[in-house]
Amino acid sequence: MQAMITGSTTIEPIQVEIEKRGEEEIFDELITSLEEKFKYHGWEYSGMDVDEEEEDLEASREAEDEEEEEEEDEDPNRSKKKPLGDVNHFCPVSMYERNVLWPGNPECSARYREKVYYLANDEAREKFLKNSQMYLPKKEPLKSPALRLLMLGPKGSGKSLHARYLANKLNIFHIDFRERLQEMIIAKTKKKIGPEYEEDKEEPEEEEEGNDDEEGANAEDVEPAAEDEDKKKEEEDEMEYTEEEEAIKSYLESDDPLPDELMTKILTDWWNTEPFKSTGFVLEGFPRTSDEAKYLAENGLYPDGAVLLNVEDMDVVGRLLPPKLDKWRVKRDKRLAKKNKKKEKAKKKRDAAIEKRRAELTKERDERRAERKAQKGEKDSDEEAEEGEEEEEEEVEEEEDIEAVLAEEFEEEEEEDEEEEELEEDAVDRLKNDLAEVYDNDTNRLADVQQTLEEALIPRIELEGGRKPHIVRYLLSKNLKPYVDFRHSRFERVYAISEKLATKMLRVGYKQPSRFGKWDPVQMKDGECIQPMQGPGYSTYPAIYRGHIYYFASHDNRDMFIQDPMSYLKQPSPKPVVPIRIAVIGPPKSGKTTMATRFAETYGLMRLSLGEAIRQVMLNQPKSTLAMAINSYMVRGQTIPDELTIQALETTLLDMRCQTRGVVFDGFPMSKRQIDLMTQKSIIPIRIVELEIDSKETMVRGTKDRHSPNRAYPVHDSAQILAIKLSNYLREIGEVRKWYKEQHKNFVNMNGNRSKWWVWHQLLDVARKGVSQIQLYLQRVADGKASSVADMCITPQEFEVRLGDFGQYCPVNLANKGELIDCSVNPTLEFAAEFRGHYYKMAGQEELEEFLHEPEKYVPPLAPVKLPARHLLPRQITGVQAKAMFPKPIEIQGYCPVTYLDGKCRYEAIIQGDRELVVLYRDNLYYFENEKKLKKFMRLPEKYWNLTLPHKLPPKKEPIAVTNIPMLGFMEQTVATSINKALTAVGSLKPKYPFLSVTRSSQIYFAYHLKAYNPKSSEYVRKKYKQKLMRFEETCELIKYLGNNMTVKYKDPKARPIDFDFKLNQFMALKGIEPTPT
Repeated sequence: MQAMITGSTTIEPIQVEIEKRGEEEIFDELITSLEEKFKYHGWEYSGMDVDEEEEDLEASREAEDEEEEEEEDEDPNRSKKKPLGDVNHFCPVSMYERNVLWPGNPECSARYREKVYYLANDEAREKFLKNSQMYLPKKEPLKSPALRLLMLGPKGSGKSLHARYLANKLNIFHIDFRERLQEMIIAKTKKKIGPEYEEDKEEPEEEEEGNDDEEGANAEDVEPAAEDEDKKKEEEDEMEYTEEEEAIKSYLESDDPLPDELMTKILTDWWNTEPFKSTGFVLEGFPRTSDEAKYLAENGLYPDGAVLLNVEDMDVVGRLLPPKLDKWRVKRDKRLAKKNKKKEKAKKKRDAAIEKRRAELTKERDERRAERKAQKGEKDSDEEAEEGEEEEEEEVEEEEDIEAVLAEEFEEEEEEDEEEEELEEDAVDRLKNDLAEVYDNDTNRLADVQQTLEEALIPRIELEGGRKPHIVRYLLSKNLKPYVDFRHSRFERVYAISEKLATKMLRVGYKQPSRFGKWDPVQMKDGECIQPMQGPGYSTYPAIYRGHIYYFASHDNRDMFIQDPMSYLKQPSPKPVVPIRIAVIGPPKSGKTTMATRFAETYGLMRLSLGEAIRQVMLNQPKSTLAMAINSYMVRGQTIPDELTIQALETTLLDMRCQTRGVVFDGFPMSKRQIDLMTQKSIIPIRIVELEIDSKETMVRGTKDRHSPNRAYPVHDSAQILAIKLSNYLREIGEVRKWYKEQHKNFVNMNGNRSKWWVWHQLLDVARKGVSQIQLYLQRVADGKASSVADMCITPQEFEVRLGDFGQYCPVNLANKGELIDCSVNPTLEFAAEFRGHYYKMAGQEELEEFLHEPEKYVPPLAPVKLPARHLLPRQITGVQAKAMFPKPIEIQGYCPVTYLDGKCRYEAIIQGDRELVVLYRDNLYYFENEKKLKKFMRLPEKYWNLTLPHKLPPKKEPIAVTNIPMLGFMEQTVATSINKALTAVGSLKPKYPFLSVTRSSQIYFAYHLKAYNPKSSEYVRKKYKQKLMRFEETCELIKYLGNNMTVKYKDPKARPIDFDFKLNQFMALKGIEPTPT
């Protein structure tokens, strides 16, 4: 049957075993087999597929009318045009099973859903083709594994320094491979081993023979020490190392290769176990050979990249030689000290032996002398005299014999032939040669490792390690940016295309526009809220990402997006496009036209001055009634009225560019009349920017412009004309500034004396903030949310008309605290918001944020508290208004209700209120102790309005006329302050007028001070007596001056101060003259 079906038709039957199987099991297998036929399956990527892909690329180039040449060092298998899959050029199977970024082999690839996937090997390809969906992301993009880096370089290149820096900065582990091996065997070796540690070993001290006495005394102490040393040597000899420890020891001491089993045991934990797996690491000093690099590739232990620090041999010598030379010097000093100590000890030992031998010889000599004396006593006197002479001769001979014996027995020891001590110059040369040899070996090994890493497709980052550490760190951070900052976009692929191809793809529906439309995502992330220019003459740079087309304003922006698309897609969608409408005004030569022109060129706006608006009407609509009316004034040489000018402006604003891109007003409005006409036509700029410069700067700039070599034709900007324009500007600008600050609150002052770049950036910032505020407002209102109306050019009249149910009272405080806070005291709209077409005003920023977050909670019908009726709202009035309401009584007899209730209704809390602090509430008047208590009553009137005083009240304080009080009291209430200040001044100055007593001088000064600072005198009188007071003080200083400069001895006039004679004559002329009192 099967042969008949397959032979006569193209149907392939499905075979199902039914023997000894249940119905459900057979049914499930049948369903699975049928579904398998309709599933999307991948296939091996063959040479035919490569040819088709090249044909497609060639066709796309022809469609774009451009030939894009790939970079010479770019891998064609990883070209930007290559349609790689969701894991980029990495193996999806290794990523899924082992969480390793294993670069796939282009020769072992597969195609699935029109995308190419590179696999690590044939086994991985078979797994992928069998169940492709299992190895690919389903709901969200793949997440990259933790960062894994290799730090390689010759000894002295700074590997440890920069590896530790990276580990601290990125919060990952720093692993030194050789240090890890040392830790594994240090329990048995008891010390670190290797060529670099052999130099640090202390030279064994030679055993020194002590004298007999010391040996005898310390024999017991020496023997245990010797036994301990013997035991240690025996333990070291008997220490047994395992095969792994022997391999590690050989690796550290002689660079023998490690067996694969040992490397697997050490390395796989860092890739596959916690906490290294989720945190990441930077591995220093591995691989050191090409075999170790091959081991990493063969076992799938792929890092993200390898950092190679290249240094010159002189750099290595400069870094490593000083510490090695310091160690050599320390060892040399120790050796010399040991030699000197040995010589001194030998000399000391020889001297002790000589003294000992001399004592023996002296003893023998004394014994012989004693024998001779004994024999002498038996002889007569003559013989004794002869023998005395002989004895003297014998004693001299014996002394000479002792010295001769000592000299013969203790001959001067010849110095042993010691090794000649190495000179410092020779040591430097030797160390340099050693370091150069180590550098050459490391460099050769590193070249082989680098070639192996390149064959294994492991990325390499080569840096010049000989530069200063902070420069190397900067370059390191910059080169690792794609691996660290752009890590979440590691698997993403963005394809740059031409504008023509993007338009064609969108037209046929092959690709869809992104949610950003024509907005540049890169500029949006940088805070740009003005849509970039588009259309003829303005190039755009599109790119394809996951089936959508994105547009960019520049090639650099597109490259930034290609590197890290995920960062730019996390931002919200662009807000509605808002045409810009900004005005730049200022005095002549302030730079307003320059700024307006640059603004128009950058963002495609229309720059409009009043003259330009008139020219647009005359050029585009010459037959219109408006053009004819304007022409009638121009023919007669008369000034065109503001009415026609603003009408021409209104007509020009109907231009499509003004409606879509916006407009910048150059140099107007400049008068209150123009503002009124523009307001009637609803022409309101979102910001009015005034460039402020002083009059001198205006004239200086005008002079420079008149003498500029770039001027092609004369302009009416002489000094006289500039002065007239400046005076007209200063006369009119005050009203303009005042009106916009009070009504629309959109007037911005800017320092025009700064550089044009500073002014441009400030102007751009002002425009962006205004546009951003409007965009946010439109978006929130369209979404049915509350929005802030600060800086929205809303006039007070419009705000009053559209006030909500709470008027100028804060709905948030009323709902949360039950307080009535009148926000009308704040004339700005900084804390105002719009919701459902009505305006609401809040007390502060915190209340505004609460209202914007949940406005329904604070407005009807969900508002917990409604605003009381108008006649039930407290209103502050003046004392004059309160008197006009007479005979309306003052509640609670004029005492402060807030002080009384907050004081728990005690007798001490009954305080009389101020007659000028009055509140009208429920048709009743209340006095308050101070402004703070009045505001508290205004917030909570229901709490304080209905109080009853006790029967016993404090006595009322009746006012007493000043003239009815005693003299001292009268003076205290009237002139006490002036007298105190005058007395203080007298005490500080201590005046002494020439030829007057101290008392009289003080009295006159006191009188002058009272008249000079009398608040009830006229300004003229006070000024006159202040001058008298100043002259009086100067005259009093004459005594001090003459006392300091006059001496007992006569001084030559040339040696005196210049003004000495003048002041002396002035002093003498005052004799018998007293200052006039008036």
